[in-house]
Amino acid sequence: MNLFRKEGDDHAQLQKMTLTGRYRNIAAMLSLAVVALSIFLISIGALIEFFQPEFLSNVILDDVPLHYIAWFMITFGITIAVINVILAARREIEQETAESMLPSDAAEIKRQALRDLRIHRNGYARSSKVNQYLWNFLTLGIIVLSGLSALFSAYGPVVPNWLPMTASALVALFGVIMVQFRVRDVWQLREQGRIEAEVLVADAHLIETTDNLATLKQASALRRRAHALEMKQLNQLFVETTEANP
Repeated sequence: MNLFRKEGDDHAQLQKMTLTGRYRNIAAMLSLAVVALSIFLISIGALIEFFQPEFLSNVILDDVPLHYIAWFMITFGITIAVINVILAARREIEQETAESMLPSDAAEIKRQALRDLRIHRNGYARSSKVNQYLWNFLTLGIIVLSGLSALFSAYGPVVPNWLPMTASALVALFGVIMVQFRVRDVWQLREQGRIEAEVLVADAHLIETTDNLATLKQASALRRRAHALEMKQLNQLFVETTEANP
């Protein structure tokens, strides 16, 4: 999180600017590929026209000269490159304009603080949900497979040997995953982080916007609390893991 993040650094705001970096890179590579292919076709056409080999019966050379196609493609590639350069220059201008804009008023500082803290909270919520679903899946899998394993053993020779072996192996695997990756502990840890981050979001709504400096101080205090929450999560996650697996 960054309380001094510029408006132009927002991911949603960046997507509104002409083309994203990914598409600009694709356009640049496409233009280079078209130019390279055009040069290759020009070279092949010149060699064919100079040597005029009899074993190359090319219909294209009879109807449309190959160098015409090559010149068209190279013109197309240069056009793409020029458009890409113009878009890149426009993006740079817009980015410089955005970087020159600091959060100038208290309302903007509060808005950025709320946005960052919500992102913080949503990250904990996603991690909590993933570990919750994983824990429930593994627990249910162990229960079902244990019952199937006992059922397979009861029927004896009627059931193929690989079925109870597979069920027992999966039960052991699920149990190892639950223990080694501390699924339930991480679920609990991330849920606690989500709740504490939700408190930070609620406190951010109470930031006063009457004075810029006072607003910035309150936002900075919330940022320090969020950082303390990150450090606590880090210590509980890695320190306890090290103690459990020395």
